[in-house]
Amino acid sequence: MTGLLWTQEDMALIRGHVDQPGRLGQSLGELTDQVDEALTAGVVVPGQGDPGSYEHNTHKHNAKLIEHAALLGRVKDNPAYLDLARDLLLKYARQYRSMPYQVAKNTNPPGKLFHQILNEHIWLVGASLGYSLLGEHLHQDERERIESGLFQPMLDMFTVTYAHDFDRIHNHGLWAVAAVGLCGLAIGQTKPVDQAIFGQDGSGETGGFLAQIDRLFSPDGYYVEGPYYHRFAVHPLCLFAEALALHRPELGIHERSEQRIGRSIRALLATAYPDGTFPALNDASRTMDIDDEGVRVALAVHIGRYGAVPELVDMAVQQGGTWVHRCGAVLAEAVQAAPATCPVPSALLADGSGGQAHLKQGEGARRHHLVVSAGQHGMGHGHFDLLGLSFFSGGRERLTEYGFCRWVNVEPKFGGRYLAENEGYAKQSVAHNLVVVDQSSQHRGDHYLADECHGRIEQFVDRSDIDGLTAVCGSTDDAYPGVALRRHGILLTLDPSAPPLLIDIVEARSGDNHCYDYVFNPAGQIIRWWGGYTPRETLDVLGDGHGYQHLWVVGEQQSTGGGACEHAMTWLDGDRFTTWHQYSEHPATAMQLLVGANDPEHNLRHEKKVMSRVHADSTLFVNVFEQHGFFDEASERCQQARPDIRHIEVKRLSEERIEVTLIFAWGEERLIVDPRAASGDGYITFKGGDK
Repeated sequence: MTGLLWTQEDMALIRGHVDQPGRLGQSLGELTDQVDEALTAGVVVPGQGDPGSYEHNTHKHNAKLIEHAALLGRVKDNPAYLDLARDLLLKYARQYRSMPYQVAKNTNPPGKLFHQILNEHIWLVGASLGYSLLGEHLHQDERERIESGLFQPMLDMFTVTYAHDFDRIHNHGLWAVAAVGLCGLAIGQTKPVDQAIFGQDGSGETGGFLAQIDRLFSPDGYYVEGPYYHRFAVHPLCLFAEALALHRPELGIHERSEQRIGRSIRALLATAYPDGTFPALNDASRTMDIDDEGVRVALAVHIGRYGAVPELVDMAVQQGGTWVHRCGAVLAEAVQAAPATCPVPSALLADGSGGQAHLKQGEGARRHHLVVSAGQHGMGHGHFDLLGLSFFSGGRERLTEYGFCRWVNVEPKFGGRYLAENEGYAKQSVAHNLVVVDQSSQHRGDHYLADECHGRIEQFVDRSDIDGLTAVCGSTDDAYPGVALRRHGILLTLDPSAPPLLIDIVEARSGDNHCYDYVFNPAGQIIRWWGGYTPRETLDVLGDGHGYQHLWVVGEQQSTGGGACEHAMTWLDGDRFTTWHQYSEHPATAMQLLVGANDPEHNLRHEKKVMSRVHADSTLFVNVFEQHGFFDEASERCQQARPDIRHIEVKRLSEERIEVTLIFAWGEERLIVDPRAASGDGYITFKGGDK
């Protein structure tokens, strides 16, 4: 065995890709450039610094440098690379034990190199992998100095000083057990390895890696904190699993819980938009994509361990490289042999009776992805967005999610940590695409209450190959006291050469009068409000809490009278127009809003919002988002800037069944929505027309 994750045969396989085209050859070239640059700079181990500081970032870089220098040293048989990894470890070993603990900057306990112990866990993972590759390149006295001065103090910190945090079922806990387990394997100590696998009590049920696999991910592989934290958690999951497959094969780790690790990888990748970015569900960056290091590892593990599923190979094509490992070599070969692109199918990622629905249509550049969330809250990183949605089409997110309020590693912005506005705006319901009740957030803005609840998926249908329809129905009756909410998210393709219509139907039921705010976040430039619009002469703040305190009212469109009403507004994003058409069962006031009020530190992005407000006991919103036309400013071309839909008619056929008629310039389409249908085929039916 050459190291924790690599055998002699693996090294020979990887060597065959050095200086060769392809994913693995590209990654080897990138690592060589990084390590060569570090050799020129020499060994740099700074002291302590603030989050996002030079010291912080250098320590993060050094952990990966230890791993990559040692790995390349073995692959290329280059002693200079091995010397670099050794010298870094020795320098850390000289100073680590005597280092004071950092001052905690958030609720997580501090380490010595970093202000939160999580970063120390991640650091130890990289250092342990690199150390395991040095082998005979270390003299015995060097080995003793590294283990006694660096690794043992770290293991004591994680399993003794912070024993109370070690068995936490959470992404932090997953990094903790991977760090301790990998370090234990690297230094040949059985006790920390067993603690990492089976938890502090040895049962494998309350903590440790086995419990993380069984309890952190749903049977479908769904991770409650959302894709951003899923891609973070899947990284240690795959690394430690690969080590255990080699060193504790009796555990059958990749087969555990009906291949829960493989299911988790597939679930994560099913959430990705067609351009590879992840939807910003819960606390999340809007720019994270499948070329993240953890996703590279996960995708390679799936193809290497569970098979080259065509749609996953297609996703690997979008990555810029792969993991330098046997699994990465298998992935590189699968990509090279891959046929034409294969669309990723729609997916329902269940979590109990709720979960996330990912509705997908189209191929190539004409791929579309609607996300409707009806799962659990998301623990500490959860947002109050039950029954929220986001929509990606034509290469762009058309209905956007705000994501987190954080400037990662930008030290002047609160040290790069989560800002106060994350709680004050980004997590609040009004920041999302949904219906807010009584200008307050779901579950009263209480994280603990929200964690005890989840929505329900009542219907899920994918008939895109038959009649161009993909749809989901989700509901909840505990997001707001005394109010039941149901949402239908429907993608309907009428013309194969045109984008699908997004039909969004939201129903609220209650025995008491409430204020219902239908909210969505368009991306782009407002072109026109159809039917009249009154701008505000001054920017007035919409409310005083639950995120409303951060919203200015820019203008409004009033209801035209009693009974049902309609609103329509067109915006331009990129080269495509989108028009929002709304039928509301009761008189509604539509408002154009702007994010940014009460923000003295300039922490919020000034983004547009649209809100339609109704006062009623129960009500119904039927919304259609129609994409149309083409615009190219450079060539001064514009086509079909006006929508085709002229009118929406809605009838209640019964308390549950709704008939929606879309009247176009060229004709009409009528569909009946029945959430209580016995089968998916009866959930949405077409009445008249070619459908």
